[in-house]
Amino acid sequence: MSPRLFACAAALVLVGAACGSPDGGDPGLDPAADSDGDHINDGDEGGAVPVDTDGDDVPDYQDPDSDGDGIDDYREAGDADPVTPPVDSDHDGTPDFQDTDADDNGIPDGVDEAGDFDGDGVPDFQDGDDDGDGLPDRGEVGDPAHPVDTDGDGLPDYHDLDSDADGLLDADETQGDSDGDGVRDPVDPRNDGPPPTLVFTAISTAFNNPIGIDYHEPTGSVVMSVNYPNGSPLNLERVELDGSHVSFSNFNSQSDEVKIATVRSGGIGGFTPGDLFVGNGVDGEIARVSADGGTVTNPWVSLPGNGNGLMRGAMYVDRTGVMGGDLIVVTDAGELWRVTAAAAPTRLAATGVHLEGMIVVPPFPARFGPLAGTIIAGAEQQGVMYVFAPDGTFTTVNLGVAIEDIDLVTPGENFFGVNYGTGRLLGVPRETWAPITGDIVLTTETVTAGTSGLFRIYWNGATLVAQPLPLGAGSATVGQWEHVTFAAAGIVEIP
Repeated sequence: MSPRLFACAAALVLVGAACGSPDGGDPGLDPAADSDGDHINDGDEGGAVPVDTDGDDVPDYQDPDSDGDGIDDYREAGDADPVTPPVDSDHDGTPDFQDTDADDNGIPDGVDEAGDFDGDGVPDFQDGDDDGDGLPDRGEVGDPAHPVDTDGDGLPDYHDLDSDADGLLDADETQGDSDGDGVRDPVDPRNDGPPPTLVFTAISTAFNNPIGIDYHEPTGSVVMSVNYPNGSPLNLERVELDGSHVSFSNFNSQSDEVKIATVRSGGIGGFTPGDLFVGNGVDGEIARVSADGGTVTNPWVSLPGNGNGLMRGAMYVDRTGVMGGDLIVVTDAGELWRVTAAAAPTRLAATGVHLEGMIVVPPFPARFGPLAGTIIAGAEQQGVMYVFAPDGTFTTVNLGVAIEDIDLVTPGENFFGVNYGTGRLLGVPRETWAPITGDIVLTTETVTAGTSGLFRIYWNGATLVAQPLPLGAGSATVGQWEHVTFAAAGIVEIP
């Protein structure tokens, strides 16, 4: 018998008086009071008709932890005002202070209570999405006794922003199954389905001999290098949403194949988002153009020594952290360099082969296999891809594709490519790329009629495959590819 009921029984014997109301309640109880100081009034805790949720012989209105889940009621009340009804996080009709799984995520509150993982101000035991990735914990937990940890990194999926370690955030992958293989995208590190069919749209705006292109984040547009081979009256133009193009800077008269690289936010290398790097047609020299196009530093870097080559191969600002956020360049003399934001260059390798197209591959083996965390570059017209470790040591892979450019399919971004063979800028909308989001895309300079000239590098868990991306009916004519990019930007026909 509880102490309170024992006291009541004793009173009946001693004074022969009734104890409590006829229905077992206590007529002297003030339902607006807060007997245990837990910020929940006695009425809401069932004081008039005593309730003992955890069966510990202490009625809830006198119990600082009514449900015995290890979390004090005052933390589960919702606020410090006893007048306010106690919170019910999962809306199941049972307030949190009487619910041992307040957010209904399958994890007992006593286990789930530590901290606020996503920093949203809602403690984990009341948060149905602990990591804030947009996916309910209930669907990520699996067996509450042994929560699912898809990538085996020690973080259960409901506390992991990239559950399958494929380099794509769960928030970007949502709950879909883009490749149709029956495995949800957040826990599927590889795209196993058929490649998308590409239907290119020719942007109506005309450009004079375009070569390079990259995304310009500050303006949400793209920057292109034009007027090859003389760079007159200017080398760089920015393309507006309506298709009009305006001068990006006074950089001009550079006769090289002007490949460019721009800086995006989120990098760790110390560069300014929107800054642009470009070769100037002089051996080993790189120019820098400020994000607003107003300041040109030419040269910004002169690589030490002679015979380093021209920057007509590729430049790429590392976004993976593998190369510290530095600018990475390959030259037509086959050299690989990294350059810091302080303009300090370091030569990593010399192959003696014209390198063409290059990216830093994110460090996720589940998606990229042996390419994870490396720098990859094509060899001009040789069908060979060079794979560089961060220290510059390298191997080669024969994919049977004469690589002209390389890029990553970025979630939710449109494709824009300079098709030098037709003198046009071609685009493919973001929706088309969903089945291969996160994969590596290659372009080739010599395009066979009836094909797209684009391939994806596909790691099937055992080997690397260069898989052609088919060309769809009604596509604009495809000729020689030069430089391509994925961009969170739209241009007229590709909004």
